[in-house]
Amino acid sequence: MAAIEVSLVFFLITIMLGSIWARPAWNTWWTWDPRLTTAAITELVYLAYFMLRQGIDDPDRRARFGAVYALIGGISAPITFYAIRLFRTIHPVVIAGGNPKAQGGFDMTPDMLTAMFVALGAFTVIFIDLYWNRIRLATWKTRLND
Repeated sequence: MAAIEVSLVFFLITIMLGSIWARPAWNTWWTWDPRLTTAAITELVYLAYFMLRQGIDDPDRRARFGAVYALIGGISAPITFYAIRLFRTIHPVVIAGGNPKAQGGFDMTPDMLTAMFVALGAFTVIFIDLYWNRIRLATWKTRLND
């Protein structure tokens, strides 16, 4: 549950910042592009996860149903990743795009590669920190309720 909470926030920030970037780049805040649509569906799937958990009173059943739903809902992530490979859209295929009609590439200058890895490392550390603190908070809450 903690990982889904933190991921949900990261995903929402990604969608919002993507829309802000899209406005000057594509002259629109949002298009019903398959990648954007599947990303929005993924966000909704994980929002529904919390609704499912709130609807079950028994803690064991809540944990079991939540775990199964999270695993099934995880299928939406690869669908979002492969959406641009299945449908030609405004998003270029930049990672392992075997399609000869695909646009873009994954060639980066050393400075861009360094910036990407620093950002990836920073966001990984932020995610792990938020995740760890959320787990600690849940542990304290459980101890207080017992």
